[in-house]
Amino acid sequence: MTNEQIKKELNDFEVLFLTVVGEARGEPVEGQIAVANVIMNRAKKSKKGVKDACLAHKQFSCWNTNDSNRLLLERLTDEIMRGHHNFEFYKQIQYVVGGVYEGKINDNTKKSLNYMTTKLFRSDDRPDWAKIPSTEPFEIGNHTFFTA
Repeated sequence: MTNEQIKKELNDFEVLFLTVVGEARGEPVEGQIAVANVIMNRAKKSKKGVKDACLAHKQFSCWNTNDSNRLLLERLTDEIMRGHHNFEFYKQIQYVVGGVYEGKINDNTKKSLNYMTTKLFRSDDRPDWAKIPSTEPFEIGNHTFFTA
């Protein structure tokens, strides 16, 4: 299933939910809130919407075809499309995504547009665009956040 097919079949909330599952399911609740807020911040800035922000080329690694999370997201997408989903395991993420999506959970990222694992941020492999962030980086869970 391609990102274009996913974009066509699922709504903004579903794609936001799946992206947070793929990017932050192992994070504490604050980290899940932060990832959801980065997505919403990008969607607002681009004015293209949540699905476009999540599925843009190489923006959220969980949607990259070679990422280990992609298979999980495709399976969950299929379950959503068939209406046979029971996401009890992801109940916390559903709550977080709902609260962020509806504006009921405040942005804990200082309006950040970017993040990466803290391990990558501290490594020599950090991408060039993250070497001189425009704001002071800060950590939430296992991610480092900044505006870029």
